[in-house]
Amino acid sequence: TRAWRATLSTWWEVVLVTNLLSANLFRLRKSILFWVTLLLCAAAGAWQPLQTYLEYQRKFPLDAIFFVYAMLIGLVLSVFLPLFFGSEYSDGTIRNKLAAGHPRLSVYLANLITAVFVALIFCGGYILCTLAVGVPLLGGPKAPGPLLTSLILSLLMAAVWCAIFTVLIMNFSRKAASAVCCMLLFLAIFGAAITVYQVLDAPEFYPSLQLVDGEMVSEMVRNPRYLQPDERKIYELLLDLDPVGQAVQFTDGNVTRPVQMALCSMGIFAITTAAGLALFRRKDLK
Repeated sequence: TRAWRATLSTWWEVVLVTNLLSANLFRLRKSILFWVTLLLCAAAGAWQPLQTYLEYQRKFPLDAIFFVYAMLIGLVLSVFLPLFFGSEYSDGTIRNKLAAGHPRLSVYLANLITAVFVALIFCGGYILCTLAVGVPLLGGPKAPGPLLTSLILSLLMAAVWCAIFTVLIMNFSRKAASAVCCMLLFLAIFGAAITVYQVLDAPEFYPSLQLVDGEMVSEMVRNPRYLQPDERKIYELLLDLDPVGQAVQFTDGNVTRPVQMALCSMGIFAITTAAGLALFRRKDLK
């Protein structure tokens, strides 16, 4: 009997999430903000290969500019998601959902799934326009295998941004506060990734000018801040844990740890979702 009740409860929650998803997608279809943002992503995807062709002709392959969207998607989502979902508190939509019998788990997961769907649509719009304009101008990808691997990893990274921002959006009652916090968090994550990347990119030796017998002589001096192998592994893990750190690797075409990057993305997604759910269940919705 208990097993049947648990099964029925699980199926009922799935039905509730599906209903909430349908409502979110209906709102999305009617949202001017969504269509304008999608249009901007598509325009950016078309402009990048066109600009590269006008400036460099065919000297740069399509692979070199394909993942520019990976650096932009975090910023786009930090603006769009708080504005789209933040109105649910001010309009009383959250209270209405709960009053209609939807559990908090279903409400949270429905918004998170919708956010991931939005992120995939934005990335897809950029990618399709990049291919449509870039392939005729710059040619096809030179390394389709690594490109596909990086593409999958970049979509996982976009889902991580959704999980991070959903935590803030669902636990701040004011749209302006959640929007500001999302943008500040993006900037903090961006700054942390650049700092870690610069440490990893530091050369082992650097040239130093010294005066010898009245002449300036250049010699290579060992960099005391160069990371040793054990330290480098720690910094590489920190870079893979940071969505912007992953985006830097995509744009540089330097994805050497795909399995670790995938595990980091899935781990952050799971941890942030669990933390967001725990906070949302305890939130006092007045």
